[in-house]
Amino acid sequence: RAPRLDEVFTTLKDLLDTVESIDGIKFAKSQRYGYVTSCPSNLGTGMRASVHIKVPNLTADGTDKKAKEICGPLGLSVRGTGGEHTPIGADGTIDVSPRARLFIKERDIVAKLYQGIEDLMKAEKAAGEK
Repeated sequence: RAPRLDEVFTTLKDLLDTVESIDGIKFAKSQRYGYVTSCPSNLGTGMRASVHIKVPNLTADGTDKKAKEICGPLGLSVRGTGGEHTPIGADGTIDVSPRARLFIKERDIVAKLYQGIEDLMKAEKAAGEK
């Protein structure tokens, strides 16, 4: 069984809390803007989350067009498994992540990914039944 998104998030959050509790370790954090990172697009949570999902029926034409049609309205990006400007996996695996990272909350990131996964899996199943 693959790990669930909420389980992965909880584990990472627990690890971050442990690191932040060590005396002498401080992260740049603004009460107004959140964590200050080296990349301005990640200001706020500093968290970038993505999932790899196999959708061979939706990508049977060799493109990620159908996946993008599903994910776009949710504010999710679809990329190849190697990141931006890379092709989808030969087995139909795509990378899905929130487009917005500036001032987004962790719960919103996880919620959008869950919704995107659910919508993609429904469409994948329907495409396989045709």
